[in-house]
Amino acid sequence: MFHTKTVEDTLSSLECTIDGLNSKEAEKRLAHYGLNAIPEAKKSTLLDIFIAQFKSPIIYVLLIAAIVSLVIKEYTDAGFIFAVLLINSFIGTYQEYSANQRADALKKVFKTYVNVLRDGKKVELLSEEITVGDIVYFESGIKVPADVRLIETSDLQVNESLLTGESIDVTKDSGYISEDEDEPIGDRKNMLYAGSMVIKGRGIGIVTAVSEHSEIGKIALLLSKSSISKPPLVMRMETFSLNIAKMIALFVVFIIIIGIYQEFSLKEIFFFSVAIAVSTIPEGLPVAITVALSVASSVMSKRNVIVRKLSAIEGLGSCTLVASDKTGTMTQNKLSVEHFVTPKKVYSSKEKIDENILLASLLCNEATINKDENDFYYLGDQVDVALAKYALDIDSSIINIKNNITPLHMLAYEPQNGYSAASYNIDGQKTDFIKGSPELIMEKSDLNEEEFETLSKQVDQWAADGFRNIAFAYKFNDESGIAKEGYKYIGFAAIIDPLREGVKEAVTTAEQAGIEVVMVTGDHPNTALFISKELGIAISKEEVMDGVAVSHWQERGAPKDEIADKRVFARVSPEQKQVIVQKFQDIGHFVAVTGDGVNDAPALKRANIGISMGKSGTDVARESSDMILTDDAFSSIVNGIEEGRIAYDNIRKVIHLLISTGFAEMVLVMLSMLFFIPIPLLPVQLLWLNLVTNGIQHIALGVEKAEPGVLQRKARDPKEPIFNSIMISRVIVGGLYMGISAFAVFYTLLHFGYAEESARNITLLLMVLFENVHVFNSRSENHSIFKIDYKKNIFLWVCVIFAQGIHIASMYIPFMQKVLNIQPVDLNTWSVLLIIALILIVVMEIEKIIRKRVLKSN
Repeated sequence: MFHTKTVEDTLSSLECTIDGLNSKEAEKRLAHYGLNAIPEAKKSTLLDIFIAQFKSPIIYVLLIAAIVSLVIKEYTDAGFIFAVLLINSFIGTYQEYSANQRADALKKVFKTYVNVLRDGKKVELLSEEITVGDIVYFESGIKVPADVRLIETSDLQVNESLLTGESIDVTKDSGYISEDEDEPIGDRKNMLYAGSMVIKGRGIGIVTAVSEHSEIGKIALLLSKSSISKPPLVMRMETFSLNIAKMIALFVVFIIIIGIYQEFSLKEIFFFSVAIAVSTIPEGLPVAITVALSVASSVMSKRNVIVRKLSAIEGLGSCTLVASDKTGTMTQNKLSVEHFVTPKKVYSSKEKIDENILLASLLCNEATINKDENDFYYLGDQVDVALAKYALDIDSSIINIKNNITPLHMLAYEPQNGYSAASYNIDGQKTDFIKGSPELIMEKSDLNEEEFETLSKQVDQWAADGFRNIAFAYKFNDESGIAKEGYKYIGFAAIIDPLREGVKEAVTTAEQAGIEVVMVTGDHPNTALFISKELGIAISKEEVMDGVAVSHWQERGAPKDEIADKRVFARVSPEQKQVIVQKFQDIGHFVAVTGDGVNDAPALKRANIGISMGKSGTDVARESSDMILTDDAFSSIVNGIEEGRIAYDNIRKVIHLLISTGFAEMVLVMLSMLFFIPIPLLPVQLLWLNLVTNGIQHIALGVEKAEPGVLQRKARDPKEPIFNSIMISRVIVGGLYMGISAFAVFYTLLHFGYAEESARNITLLLMVLFENVHVFNSRSENHSIFKIDYKKNIFLWVCVIFAQGIHIASMYIPFMQKVLNIQPVDLNTWSVLLIIALILIVVMEIEKIIRKRVLKSN
């Protein structure tokens, strides 16, 4: 409401004076209003993070299995399960805590300082130390730390894009007083708002609101609720784990029925139940998933992406739609001249052009231009900076003309005038230059009616493409002062906020990967459409929806079908961004939202995966996100998508290995019950298989490199389960071969008079060999094992050799012999078992060939 008050009324309302606060009063107000910082959600302690690792359905299933083991006094089994749970929790805790620490460290880099009047002296304070009633000084380049009512301004221009989404600078005026309490923030000329940046001029103001009471704080309140959307990996694993639990329950019921029928003792029934549970539950899966995501997190940090939550990695790879802000995300938030359009020709930004045009761009200009040893650097209004840079990029020598002459007259740009002007004496000739809106400059130029109409159409055509057009004219004028008319029209500069380097390629790559990209911005619809055309996001106005249209759409109940084919949303509010994201989710998309401004934060929170900018982003945006781009580059999102897909592929590989070997163990146990023979493998032996020998190998699968074409695949259906038709086919084929083969070996050994312990020992070794071989089958769902470069994962070979080696070594260690009920075997036996295991490769290769032919025929 302070935008409707005079300076005197503001000072009176805040009970302060133009001389600022004294230290004592400042202390009291700091105690009352708190530090000038956006309130953060309570941070998770190390213990909180550790406990959170156990909040997963699959963990609950494992805990039940451990309890059952304790009940029947199988302490070794229980110990194995508890050990793997602890290992998983330690890894997960370390990774999430480290990611949070990196994000916090990044946040500390962005602290701002401000000059404040305290005790009658100008002092520099951290922005969080200022309070309501402080008198604050502003100059070019200063970030506004709080909401401020201006009391003095001198050519003050501010960029409010982080708050409003507008990339055009706003001129401020301390003398302005609004009559409308509900006036839009961008029109409040006597106010500055936290998060804005001073581009030009000087100003003094009084702090009216800090912390959650500022406009940034009000938006931050939208984020107070917990994130609603779960990353897809979490959702899939919950469904997957629930299905495993149901399957175990069914098999246990089956065991009880068979046990009663066969008159087994209660202990024996429990024993069989535990064996089934241990063989079915993928005990190593939580560790494998955590390792795969941890590896991806480490790689992504090297590719300019900080991951705040491990599960968000796969989530980004799962996304089917990226909703991106324009200003500062796809564009540089820096205006630049793309073309200069004369009445007869269109020039590119680097093309040589008439010197009068360059002089007009440079001399009728209020930007400050300095030069270091290598290059120019600029300060001032973005339009003036863009024009000066355009001129000097084409011919840097004309800076000498500017430096060697003094303007005779200057007319600064004022919105009410619509143009600026400057007069110079060049080579003894007084020359007036003017620049401004094309319509106004053409009116001041010597143009006939036909020329005016033709040039107006030309301007309209460029404006329709989203350019901001600044026209120029000049006149040789012997009269004093600046001429009002009679100028020679020379054309207009077509200015636009340029794309970030690599963003076009990144959008193309995303679309090739089957990911839709939409633009959601607070900027002008024409500008947004032009940028979207440049990027290939949209091609027509029918794909654009502005804030007014969104409001009407919301009044109709926000039907999701109406936005399904929209690709650009312009002039939208933070609340509208949230609704848009939600409706795309309702359509069936997993949505990733990118952005750097306060206006992006609510949508970041609403999204399945929120991605904020590390350099230009606000604290509010970073706190709302799951990932932070340290280089602010949209192209880094593609890196994240690639690593997310690699992580998901590796998780599927691990799941295939663990579930297919677990299925084989289940087949083995079930066949033994049906044929009324002893259990082929004891629970402790099954745990040895699942947690040790297989556990060593599946860790290596979690660090597999990308398969060819990972970014050329279409995005998978968000509703697609982990256990799709491909996974089911591979698990059944591999599992049946391993289970039936192992049962045949065990049955044959018993038939030929081998003791149960000896038969189990040989069967266990066969299962270890099966796992050693099957890990290579798991490296790809579609590519032949013989076409995968073995050198891409030397670590896997090391793990396989180590897994086989540790099992053979255990056969000779007395303690392990006793724990596992194993003993050494001769080389001939080992060789025969290896041949049986290697046949598994042939079986799985045939499965791939048949599956591909079936898919082609369909």
